Amino acid sequence: MSSNTPVENPVEQDEEMLKRVLLHPSSLLRAPQHLGMKVLDREAFTKKIPTVAAYIKDRRNIQRVRKAAGSVFLLDPLDRTVVDPKRLYGDEGKQTYIIPLLPSVKVDDESTMPADLAQLVKEDKIELVPKEGTLTYGDFGSEEILKSILPRDRYDGIHRGFTLTGHIAHLNIHGEFTNYKEVIAQVIMDKNPTVETVVSKIEDVGSHSEFRTFPMEILAGRPDTQVSLRSSGCSYDFDFAKVYWNSRLENEHDRVANLCAKGEAVCDVMAGVGPFAIPAAKHKRALVWANDLNGDSYESMVRNIEKNRVANLVYPFNTDGREFIRLSSKAILRDGGKTITFDPNPPNAPRDPAINTKLKPIETYTIPKVFKRFIMNLPASAVEFLDAYIGLYAGLEPLFQDPSKSLATPGQEEKYPLPIIHCYTFNRHNVKDIEEAATEICQAVSGYLDYPMRVERTENLKDLYAQTMQAKTKENNSKKAAISGEAESAPAEPEKTKLEESFSEGGISVGLPWEVAFRTPPKELTEMEKKLERMKNIWLRSDETAEWPGKLKH
Repeated sequence: MSSNTPVENPVEQDEEMLKRVLLHPSSLLRAPQHLGMKVLDREAFTKKIPTVAAYIKDRRNIQRVRKAAGSVFLLDPLDRTVVDPKRLYGDEGKQTYIIPLLPSVKVDDESTMPADLAQLVKEDKIELVPKEGTLTYGDFGSEEILKSILPRDRYDGIHRGFTLTGHIAHLNIHGEFTNYKEVIAQVIMDKNPTVETVVSKIEDVGSHSEFRTFPMEILAGRPDTQVSLRSSGCSYDFDFAKVYWNSRLENEHDRVANLCAKGEAVCDVMAGVGPFAIPAAKHKRALVWANDLNGDSYESMVRNIEKNRVANLVYPFNTDGREFIRLSSKAILRDGGKTITFDPNPPNAPRDPAINTKLKPIETYTIPKVFKRFIMNLPASAVEFLDAYIGLYAGLEPLFQDPSKSLATPGQEEKYPLPIIHCYTFNRHNVKDIEEAATEICQAVSGYLDYPMRVERTENLKDLYAQTMQAKTKENNSKKAAISGEAESAPAEPEKTKLEESFSEGGISVGLPWEVAFRTPPKELTEMEKKLERMKNIWLRSDETAEWPGKLKH
């Protein structure tokens, strides 16, 4: 036998424990129950458990012993792996070859163990010793800890219910869980090494500020909301308390960026700190006009543009979104045809190809006269800005492809297609039925565009809805936009224009209908827009340039 002094096997003294272990072996490794704990006491989670230790006398037999132990291994209930003896037995587990077994194994009863394991005992390859193990707070995951604290049958996976933004974990804690918010925050920070601050919003996003920010309280960690992070292959710095950022939209940022073509003009109306604009420019070489009304977002975006070295590709502005839609469209019409250059090399890289063999050539792009797409990431109210597209190109019909004509018609292919609008929205009424939800949003979009929309197809519409709208040709050659989704009993339609790749979650993609784009605007033009309207015909007739009258902070 080992020189280690074996502890008395508690199983031999407690038949009830043995029954529980036989029925639920993993219960040995569960965290102690401390229902209702409001202040985290880590010492309270220290737990002594009975085991049988299999001491392996020759390390070459480790795999053989593992195979022989079979069903009597002490397995971690979360990942179904053998419990680490270093975790269970401390220093001794680090210095010897031990495999922990269930306490149902009795060292003097071969019937309680697999036959192959009993044979190894007979061959003196291993020694079985009843041994007490110790688990501490550090050995339990956040789920185990929180399940032992929160009210029974009310745990809802809250340990995963947070978004990570840099070093900040953002929780949404509601109802009875608010009584446990501090202890929940502390556990999440303890169990996630990258988390240094845990915050919870006090009010809903957008209810406190038009900038999509929200008042928050710091529940655990250091009171620092200035974050640095990487997303979509780009680097960002910003103050999480002053700007809007949604880490869960990274896939959508990537999707929209991948839709962009090299040299394509993009108008990001509610750009935030640049999560759509910067990847589109950096990875796809799109030319992006990026705007945000929030001064803090604008300043962060300017820094992030410089940080990611896309200053010649992304142009930041700080003004109202509705005004920006109309004025930027006129500005690019004026600047279309001009060329810009972009240096893809690091700023300190030698520019002599004889020295720098990795030197990349300077890139040159011609500014289009029309935006290929608009991005409107303001879920709480973006659809309300859609009326800004009514009459956006009134009087400019000669620039655009006529939907009543084939692209094969001479002169059509050289003209611009009407832009696509990526607009993000929420389902305000938490409609569970997908068809009803799509119809509800379709009606809202129709109202703001003052043009009838129809549901075509629905995909993955959740609390944050995803729709794709594309103009369709009717028999009278007019156009109609439609939401992605399949409507019941939808009438047959003529051949559609090609849809862009459907978006799995998050927004509306609208091919701007002809009747909307060229209709006379219903609202009076501002003095700035009137001036631009007077200049419009000059821009159409010649390359003559006119001084840009300013207005936008740039």
